[in-house]
Amino acid sequence: MRTLQGTPLDYCALAHKLAAYAKDMGFTHVELLPITEHPFDGSWGYQPTGMYAPTSRYGSPEDFAYFVNHLHQEGLGVIIDWVPGHFAVDEHGLDYFDGTHLYRYADNREGWHQDWKTHIYNAGRHEVSNFLLGSALSFLDRFHIDGLRVDAVASMVYRDYSRGDRWLPNVHGGKGNLEVIVFLKKLNSVIRKHYPGVITAAEESTSFPRVSHRDGLGFTYKWAMGWM
Repeated sequence: MRTLQGTPLDYCALAHKLAAYAKDMGFTHVELLPITEHPFDGSWGYQPTGMYAPTSRYGSPEDFAYFVNHLHQEGLGVIIDWVPGHFAVDEHGLDYFDGTHLYRYADNREGWHQDWKTHIYNAGRHEVSNFLLGSALSFLDRFHIDGLRVDAVASMVYRDYSRGDRWLPNVHGGKGNLEVIVFLKKLNSVIRKHYPGVITAAEESTSFPRVSHRDGLGFTYKWAMGWM
């Protein structure tokens, strides 16, 4: 949301304008595009670098907390888009963070997203899956976010997603990304246990089974791609 002069509102100013508008329209929740820190405006936040930081474009972390708190005081829930599937290639981010392929697969058949020209997290490393889990929980714990819309789940659960013939099968010779599936199940299980009432919604654009079943991926909802 911008002023008439075209400059973005900060978190605090936006809180009041957005709350008044949403209540007038009869909404119960607002959903934000990814607010984790990202280097390129044109990505809309979908190519993040700072998974624990609300973007500084609109103010400080304290300002973002004020935004969420004000909407809560006005009876509105806050859902954020959260992007654990891939990350920006910028050198000041996670790419070669310690001089190695610390966060991503070393083999580009696993670690390179051809559509978005981004790197893919290696969820098979416990350090990486815990890093991502900690990011989600930090927004629930620090900022009292009411829900996560998890971006691009389809691209995460299939090793061959949009890769043509440049992909590697899993240990059983299949297309499923077994490590990601374990991670998503854990994510949803931990949130249900420690943050009851928080919803998770999967942007899953295929017929992957049991996305919103507790014996499957465990999401609260599957996001309506057709409605979008």
